[in-house]
Amino acid sequence: MGDSVRRLPFVAGSLFTVLAAACALQQKPPAASGKAVVEAYVHAWNKHDFAALDTILASDAIHEDLAQNVHAKGIAAIRDFMRQDIASEPDLNWRITNTLEDGRFVAFEWAWSSTYTGPDPAGKTVTKKRISGRGGSIVEIESGRIKRFTDYYDAGSYFR
Repeated sequence: MGDSVRRLPFVAGSLFTVLAAACALQQKPPAASGKAVVEAYVHAWNKHDFAALDTILASDAIHEDLAQNVHAKGIAAIRDFMRQDIASEPDLNWRITNTLEDGRFVAFEWAWSSTYTGPDPAGKTVTKKRISGRGGSIVEIESGRIKRFTDYYDAGSYFR
């Protein structure tokens, strides 16, 4: 048997290894689940991580906070909304308590607590008032980023 015939299994095996490695490099990592994206968003709020919004939100994302009458569109507007909320509640603690994910939608329940300074729902200014409450959000995920985020809660109940 010639040397070239004996080397054939080695060459074929080497070629297969190189091709398999090349295919592995071409594969994209699995996209984060919608739940993981929502968790990253909540974490960014808790840590006051404004830079994280650039990787979590779609460029034309919308965050609606119905209780505060906020309709922020685009990363810059959402960042401004986040800054305003954090200014009045610097120690906010937003916790996810239950999550349901179905395709591109995530629904979750949450609890929020903070020390608040600013106007209460009746318009009276309060200083360093401990508030807490619960709410829910519906989130639409597109290409691994938040496209639309809508909060539902009763702001008045936080001040009772």
